[in-house]
Amino acid sequence: MEESVRFSEISDCKILIVDDVAVLRTLIQTCLMKAGFNNLHLAEDGDEALQKLDELSPDLLIMDIVMPGLDGFEVCRRIRSSKKYANLPILIQTGMEATQERAQVFEVGANDLIPKPLNVYELVARVKLQLHNLVLQRRDKAYQARMIEELASARVIQESLLPTTETINQIQKNFNISIQSHWQASSELGGDLWGMQQIDENRFGFFIIDFSGHGVVSALNTFRLHTLINENHLNWEDPKSCLEAVNAHLTKVLAVEQFATLFWAVIDENENTLTYASAAAPPVAICCGGDVPGIDFIDTAGLPVGIMSTYEYSNKVIDFPPNSFVFVYSDALIEAPDAEGKMWEEEGLLQRIKKYAVEGFENIQPRLLDEFLKTAVHPIPDDLTIINFIRPNEP
Repeated sequence: MEESVRFSEISDCKILIVDDVAVLRTLIQTCLMKAGFNNLHLAEDGDEALQKLDELSPDLLIMDIVMPGLDGFEVCRRIRSSKKYANLPILIQTGMEATQERAQVFEVGANDLIPKPLNVYELVARVKLQLHNLVLQRRDKAYQARMIEELASARVIQESLLPTTETINQIQKNFNISIQSHWQASSELGGDLWGMQQIDENRFGFFIIDFSGHGVVSALNTFRLHTLINENHLNWEDPKSCLEAVNAHLTKVLAVEQFATLFWAVIDENENTLTYASAAAPPVAICCGGDVPGIDFIDTAGLPVGIMSTYEYSNKVIDFPPNSFVFVYSDALIEAPDAEGKMWEEEGLLQRIKKYAVEGFENIQPRLLDEFLKTAVHPIPDDLTIINFIRPNEP
């Protein structure tokens, strides 16, 4: 089988050879030079080894156990206690025969043994193996670092799909409405997305969608949806038609096992109404006119989008006068467990909304979020989105 690491990738690795016997140092050096290694360094004892460790930052250490001053055991202990060299490959030369003594070599942190008397072929093979592993570890570390950087960049792009602070402020100003929002991905990328748009001087629309799963695949689906919404001129004043357009598109592009829940609504300040359509979204909490005991969930039944292209959704219209709010969220809020494995579920969420609403509608979202983040087990197993639209009393 072809090696995954070419010899040219390890031939210039820095190897530090430590032995108090000059002949043995030279022997090991000569064997490795003949094998093609060309970055070899020597130390006479443990003290010099530790000194050269900082000078050279070697890729591999070959060391005898029995040396004057600091022996090989103590050098190993000191190296492994350092963060910088905790993963430095160490090969120990030993003539020990007793199993217990050989085991001690590994207990102090050595990676492998080179038995004495020295076998040239075995020496070279073990050196190659340790350096091969080192190169593979570095490749993996570099790959992970690159992936973290790329995911961070993708997350910035994904967050740019959300309504900007400027957009939120403009809607709040134009409609005398308060908007509180929170978006949090369970991993580097998420499958939740929300958005809003002004329709005319009296109306604006908003939506929240939660794609099944989370991570890269779900995030790609949010990009697809954002493209659809921005390029297909959806009829924002009609939530039903928006759901059907999204559903028709997603059934074509999503894999069979993928789908999304979606809630789309229009708030009309002139008519004091909220018109909405839902595709199996989590129950939406609403208060119509400031009666805290009357806070309840509205019907959000419907088939998730992305499953059946011909499904017909319907609009529902409810009162939404001043001193009202509508609270929408993704299901992580009611399905994420706490330390005891308990979830809020719908009933627990409604109880908390009513409790915090007594203090003022503006306290619902921050108080709920604070309690949730303190009690939920982290990392939260799903993406979390919370938006509260509050219509205050007329000034």
